Amino acid sequence: MGDSLSGKSAIVTGAAGGIGAACARHLAAEGAQVLLVDRNAEGLDAVAAEIGALARAFPADITSEADMAAMAEAALEATGRIDILVAAAGILRVGGTLKPVAQTTFEEWKTVIDVNLTGTFLSNRAVLAAMLAQKEGDIVNISSVSGKQGRAFDGPYASSKFGIVGLSESLAEEVQREGVRVQTVLPDAVDTELWAQSGTAALKPRAMLSPERVAEFVHYLVTLPRDAFLFNSVVAPVPMRKRRGKAKG
Repeated sequence: MGDSLSGKSAIVTGAAGGIGAACARHLAAEGAQVLLVDRNAEGLDAVAAEIGALARAFPADITSEADMAAMAEAALEATGRIDILVAAAGILRVGGTLKPVAQTTFEEWKTVIDVNLTGTFLSNRAVLAAMLAQKEGDIVNISSVSGKQGRAFDGPYASSKFGIVGLSESLAEEVQREGVRVQTVLPDAVDTELWAQSGTAALKPRAMLSPERVAEFVHYLVTLPRDAFLFNSVVAPVPMRKRRGKAKG
């Protein structure tokens, strides 16, 4: 593609598939060295092999404080700095079944909150020391349109995504004067394996985003001029509309 990120060091969580893998590919295609992070080691290796020399797989659990600290250390050992974090790891729900809050178990709730919200917190916190020392860095947290408006039968997921927005807003206020930019992307429906396995295939909308489209927007955010940022950006597909009338011959 290009070299807009040549010499940059990036970390992408959730990089074994979906939005995370697409972001990793796109950042590497623009010249960044990318540390791929996910607990799916096999998936990570496949994405790393596809990207080539600019990618390194780092199997880790984003809900582990120790693993996230080790992730940051690995990036610093490899490149001496951390320029970009894309926190894309997440799950929709446990068991793939939409449930009302009244039927949601504590373990189901805790699992979604731990992965989506606590994982984002831990990954963000892990890179801050390096970025603050550099007085420059970009954090892009992947939330969802469900972090803007809750939807019935998806309480844990919506709560976790609202939480990511709140965390990002707080962190942005804390570090923006130190040269660290925190931005949030709220994608609408994205055509990923996660969606396919979510148990909601019958609810698939007529128009969906590709993971690559989200990755392109993430790249746009991290290459904005340093005195600019976009916040809580909703990325949605253009609705497909049926053509009216008959085509003329």
